[in-house]
Parts: sequence; C-alpha cells; structure tokens
Amino acid sequence: MAFRCRAAWALLGWVLLFHGAAEAEPPGQIYRCRAYGGGQFWSSEHCQQHGALIERIESVPAGMSFERQVKVAEQGAGRAAKAVVAGDSRRSEQAVIEREAKAQAREQARQQARCAKWQAELERQQSFSRQKLTARRQEFIRNKQQALRQQREQAGCR
Repeated sequence: MAFRCRAAWALLGWVLLFHGAAEAEPPGQIYRCRAYGGGQFWSSEHCQQHGALIERIESVPAGMSFERQVKVAEQGAGRAAKAVVAGDSRRSEQAVIEREAKAQAREQARQQARCAKWQAELERQQSFSRQKLTARRQEFIRNKQQALRQQREQAGCR
C-alpha cells in the first residue's frame, strides 16, 4: 500500500511538473509608445500597429493582466531611471570638480597677471624716480610706489 501511495504521489508530481512546465510561458514584452501627437501609452502590440513610435520595450512576466504588466514595467523603468540619475550624479560631481579646477586655474592666471602688472608699474615708477625731478614730483612717485607695494602685498604677490 505504501508503494502505491508513493508511486501515485510521484506520478502526480511528474504530471504537475510537466503540466507546469508546459504552462510556463516565456517572459512577455510590452511597448511604451509615443504617438506622433506627443502622447505616450503602453501596448502589448507593436507600436507601429497603433501608428506610433517605440519609446521603450520592457520585459514583463507573462500570464498576468495587462494592467499588472504595466505596473511591473513602470517599476523597472523607475529603477533604471534611478540608476541613470545615480550615474549622472557621479558624472555631474566630476563635472563640478573639473569646473572648479578650471575656475581656480583662471583665478591664479588673473592673480599672476595682476602681480605682473603691479611689478611692471613699480619698475616704471622706479625709473621715473631716478630722473631729475622736483621734490613734489619725487614725493608723488614715492607715494605711488608705496601704494603699489601695499597692493602687491595684500594680493599675496611675491
């Protein structure tokens, strides 16, 4: 009797397994379509049959209602969008770092140009001071040189 029960259960198991395998459908596909007028919709048929363009194709489990397949597809699209946003944020962080580095390089170049300009003006004023000038003009040049030195010092020029 025990042998018959086991055999019956085994036979029943094989039948269910075979029947389940026969009913197991490959994953289905649904299409995200874009109408020429600009609207978007999901379809289980190719978008071309509706006179629209394919925006996206999603693989969904077969054997469930179309509404459920749409929900599954939208959830998958949400995860994909989050992954894209995460990738974009990494790229945007890199872009911010590059922009900051370029801005810093430009600022350093401006600073060097200002320092060079002040140094050239200081040298020009020194050459004037060696000439034979009135005491008033000599004092004016000395004050101008002092102001240029202060500007250079405040700006951090060497």
